[in-house]
Amino acid sequence: MEELIKNISNYGVTIVIVALFLWDWFSNKKDMKDTLSVIKDTSVNISKSLDLLQKSMEKHDGKLDRILESELKK
Repeated sequence: MEELIKNISNYGVTIVIVALFLWDWFSNKKDMKDTLSVIKDTSVNISKSLDLLQKSMEKHDGKLDRILESELKK
């Protein structure tokens, strides 16, 4: 019994720190997965928006080219 009390007094703080570290790691692991999922969804949305923007720019470039050509023909 005395040996158990001696070990707790010697290693108690270390055990508590390790336990808190493990608890924090497991709880943050779940939050990290949720955050990565949100980032993935956001990246997909940004990609779609950029594709739409590129198509819009191409349409505008085509319209400008036609306008410039008609002006040059005059």
